[in-house]
This record gives sequence, C-alpha cells and structure tokens, in this order.
Amino acid sequence: MPSFYHKKSLGQNFLHNRKLLERISKIKKLCNENVIEIGPGSGSLTEFILRENPKNLTVIEKDEDLKPNLNKLKKRYPKNFNLIFDDALTFDLSTLTKKKIILIGNLPYNIATTLIVDWVKNYKIFKALVVMVQKEVAQRLYAKTGTKFYSRTSILVQANASVEEKFEVSANNFFPQPKINSSVIEITPRKKNFNYENLDKILKKSFLHRRKILKNNLKNLSIEIKKKIKEKGINLSSRPQDLSPDDYIKLSKILFC
Repeated sequence: MPSFYHKKSLGQNFLHNRKLLERISKIKKLCNENVIEIGPGSGSLTEFILRENPKNLTVIEKDEDLKPNLNKLKKRYPKNFNLIFDDALTFDLSTLTKKKIILIGNLPYNIATTLIVDWVKNYKIFKALVVMVQKEVAQRLYAKTGTKFYSRTSILVQANASVEEKFEVSANNFFPQPKINSSVIEITPRKKNFNYENLDKILKKSFLHRRKILKNNLKNLSIEIKKKIKEKGINLSSRPQDLSPDDYIKLSKILFC
C-alpha cells in the first residue's frame, strides 16, 4: 500500500494492482508517441508507461506532496520524462507539443466528466485518450441512444468521438477502496463540423425535462423552423433521449443558422 496519505478533497484513489496497471499501459501503442498522463499519483502507472518507450512523457499532478515519489522516477528516466505540478482543469495541454497526444490517466471521480468533455471539445490535439473513470460515468459516456444512461454528457462526447469500454476494475484494486467499481475506456476523437457551444445550448434545453417531448422543451419554434427540422428526419414528438448525436448536430445547425 502507498506510504503517503490520500487526499479526499482531490478525489484520490490509487490503483495498486500491477497487472491492471500494465494492461492499461498496453491499450495503445506508446512507443515513439507523445504521451501525457493526468494525475499520476505516486507514479505506479507512470513507470509502466515509460517501459513502453514513448518519445516523450509529460505527467501533470496537482498534489505537490507526491513530488518525492515522482522525482525518484524522473531520476531513473531523465531524458523523456517531464514533470509538471499544475491543475489539469486549467492547464492548456496544447502548449506542450505541436504533435498529436495520447492521453492516459486515472481521473479523479469529482472532475472526470468535466475534463473529458473539455478534451473532446478540443479534439485536434489528441490521437486517443485512455482514461479510468467511475463506472457510472463510463456508462454515460458510451451509452447508446434511447438507453437509461444516455444523456447530455453522452452526446457532447459522442458528437466528436467514439467511446469504447476496455474493461471494468473492481473497487478492491484501489487505495483507499471506493464504494463503486471503475471502468477503463478508450476515446478516439473524430472531426465533426459543428459549433460546440450551440450544440450544448440545444442539449441543455432538450434535457431540461427528460420525460417531456422535444417540442415542449424547445418552445416557440416557428412553422418554418419546424418544417426544416422535419425535413431532416427529426421528430419533435420524440423524447430527448431518443435522438442521436448526429440528430442534435443537425438540430443545432437549424436553430443557429
């Protein structure tokens, strides 16, 4: 078990199962890639990433009490290992390299969704993201249209990326042990031509009342707008969870043309 205290305020839960750590490090081919790890903690996953010989690895950690552990690792890998103590919520990853990034991380439960939505929004800098999140968060991220977990978050991510669950991680593999399981997911960004802010405005209105049909959530639509929506094959009598991400992109373009 770790020889340091976890900080509940930072949402820290450290994965200590070395087989799982190695498995995460091998999901994507990291050799000669520019890799960023978010929230390395004591460096358990970091070491396995370094063994895959990335061209460059930059880790971003908010908790400076973990500096001694990470500095020990840096001494062993001085050439391709960069250590930054900063807040991932505010740090601009695009400043680190002009090359596309593979991002890896065991994300704090309390900020995981915010981070992922922001990263996918800025998809151009990423080749892929491999992250571990709370199981319920993962279910929302890869939820299919019309299912229980399908939500505004599902659409914001899937509008610009594909999401795949790689495997589930039981709570007993962490210190301290959380109350719920986690999932490792792979997110692959893809280019879509739409305005993210406009899409989110539509989603906030549409999902304000999940049980209501769209025409009751999207009030005051003109006859002309309703006609354009119908021409795109979108049924305003549907509930918000019954429209695909592509449907919402079409809807946002009509309403904000």
